[in-house]
Amino acid sequence: MATILVKNVPEDVLKKLRRLKVELGCKTWADLLSELATYREPIMLSDEERNRMKQGVEGFLSLRDEVTRKWKGPSVLEEIRRTRRHEPH
Repeated sequence: MATILVKNVPEDVLKKLRRLKVELGCKTWADLLSELATYREPIMLSDEERNRMKQGVEGFLSLRDEVTRKWKGPSVLEEIRRTRRHEPH
């Protein structure tokens, strides 16, 4: 059986993994990994986690709009067409 080495796991993540190992009745870390890999039930997110995800998406979309608004140059499509005209066929 292969060995997996995981380094630099934050302490809070390690605590959650230990708790899961006990809750799921896993004797080894390999058993826990197997359980997590085959887990089929939906993952429930807290309201705080959902709000953080929503803020991240909104931030990304506003960044996209800002870059698009300030872009001074040809569109991506125009730039691709320009570079293709210079490629040897």
